[in-house]
Amino acid sequence: MYSRKINNQTYRFGVSGLLYKSNVLMYDQQTESLWSQVLQYAVTGPMTNTKLTRLPSTLTTWGKWRKKHPDTEALTPATGHVRDYSKDPYESYYESRSGLFGFLKGGPGAEEKELVVGIEIGGTSKAYKLKELRAEKQISDTIGTTEIILKFEAKTDSLTVKDQKGNSIDHMILYWFVWKGIYPGSNIYDP
Repeated sequence: MYSRKINNQTYRFGVSGLLYKSNVLMYDQQTESLWSQVLQYAVTGPMTNTKLTRLPSTLTTWGKWRKKHPDTEALTPATGHVRDYSKDPYESYYESRSGLFGFLKGGPGAEEKELVVGIEIGGTSKAYKLKELRAEKQISDTIGTTEIILKFEAKTDSLTVKDQKGNSIDHMILYWFVWKGIYPGSNIYDP
């Protein structure tokens, strides 16, 4: 999740429908620049190389979120449009072990479509299988020269990544094929 404020101006973002290294690009309505979610900056347009500011976020169920934050307000599905908002239009894609097909080759297979925690520190990148982290609850590792600890709290679906001094480390949850598309030299953690 990113802040819409850039240089004291609030931007309005949308989904472009375009892909860059297997990652859907966002666009801002003011300049029509295209933004990489993984790289966290604009890759084309007047805002090229402008960095986005990450905001804290988590990947969880509505039930767990609501239990921890009972006063949360949510948008209503009564939008006046015919769409059934109780159904996720991408549900079959999430459950499928194969991906979309490209022009020249098939989409990602089951292994490539696994959810990972992607971390990049000082030019070195690594990925951690989310299902393994959920099972282990904690993983200690080193990326480059930085010792890190990944912790998963099942009760709240909270994930934290910190260095040995307790500083938060930037990370994201995404498909392995997307992470390795942006960081082709990245490896998956192997205990």
